[in-house]
Amino acid sequence: MNTLRKHFIKVGIQKKSVLLAALLSLLFCLFILPLLYFQLFSLSESQLQLYGQTMSHQLLAQVRQPLLNDDAVSLQVVLDNLVMQTPMVKQAAVFKADDTLFAQSLEPYAAGLPHPGVFFQQVLNLANTANWNVQLSIDPGDIRRQVMTVFWSVSAVGLLLCILTLYWAQRLGGNISTRLQDLSASLPNDEASTEPYSEHDEISLLAKRIEPLLFKTPIHLSEANKSEKIEPTTESCCLAIRCINLPQLQAHLSHDNLQRVLKRFDDIIATTGELFKGKRLSGANNCVYLRFVATSGGSDFLLRAISCHLALVELQREQADDEGAALILGSALASDDRLQTADLDGRCLFIEDTLIEMAQRHLSATSLLAEPWQLLVGETTKTKIPAEAGISFEALAGANNNDTRSRETFLFADLGSEQQALFERQLAYLRNRLSENDQPHWQHSCTDGPRLSVVTS
Repeated sequence: MNTLRKHFIKVGIQKKSVLLAALLSLLFCLFILPLLYFQLFSLSESQLQLYGQTMSHQLLAQVRQPLLNDDAVSLQVVLDNLVMQTPMVKQAAVFKADDTLFAQSLEPYAAGLPHPGVFFQQVLNLANTANWNVQLSIDPGDIRRQVMTVFWSVSAVGLLLCILTLYWAQRLGGNISTRLQDLSASLPNDEASTEPYSEHDEISLLAKRIEPLLFKTPIHLSEANKSEKIEPTTESCCLAIRCINLPQLQAHLSHDNLQRVLKRFDDIIATTGELFKGKRLSGANNCVYLRFVATSGGSDFLLRAISCHLALVELQREQADDEGAALILGSALASDDRLQTADLDGRCLFIEDTLIEMAQRHLSATSLLAEPWQLLVGETTKTKIPAEAGISFEALAGANNNDTRSRETFLFADLGSEQQALFERQLAYLRNRLSENDQPHWQHSCTDGPRLSVVTS
């Protein structure tokens, strides 16, 4: 049963819809048609009994007077008229009390042949005479033929509807399958994945392709958030990305090569920020700043910021391996505690900009402590990441006890197995997104200058 279920899951939508239509057609043939047959057969039997009883009583009324008058000729005329003028009556006869035949009428072609009809018999009591038995033979064929005509008509219409349903299911399933496959094909796929379409149905394939675009909070974290009644706030954090080797690149690269490296970095920042919902702020002091705001009902903004840093690091490392020249990054992450408020619309924009500028200066100073490819997180920000998330940090190596900033700063160590698996798929998506618009040697078609501020710290 499990094998059949797994096989059914892998079947495409078109085959599933046709199979469902075929099952409905089979249900119609196996249950509806037999039920209809037995119902019509029962109806024909009841109609036959009613018709026979009615004709018997009618014949009793017609033969009463000829029997009282002992008029055999008139009795024979009554019987002949009934048989000749009533197609379903094949035989009519009158018997004496001792079952001796007194008068009888048969259809001409039925004479001398055993008749398989249904017999109906009535007793006629006459005054001062013996009892008489009146017998009729009714042919049930006409009623049954009418009933079977209805049955076969319904069966033919049902069969036609089944064929039309199968055709409609095949066409509709094919159209839906084609549209889903086109939609899946339009989404970037991990080039390392060699799984064919046949291994998954279209919906599973689409879900697999779109999963990296859906940044989900771990289940245990979302349940913990639901259990706590938190007042509505707008939490956010800021990620400072320092380009450590920018002065060296400025000194050794030509203007065109430097522009190409920085434009590529702009593309990576834009694509990565779009995936992880980070808003790019103005850059300064060789740093790029991204702000991540908590979504409605979610507290994954810190996780999105960390994943964004990891993606930037991996993509820049790949660029360095591919071209031999790339920006070396070091990052710092801090939550914007001073920007939290339940009513941002009521805050003065000037004060808002001032607070953001102060946070950026603080992050810029913290990022100076980061070695190449490292991510530093403040102690306050670290405490906001639940232990259940599986993210681990280490104390900053070589921290000066006399330096408050270094003592309150921690080094990001590991993302955790659950989030790491999702991050790998997100990274594959980013690679494909970036490669779709690439020109040879990672040159971008954009002619605008880079957005990175080239001001040394």
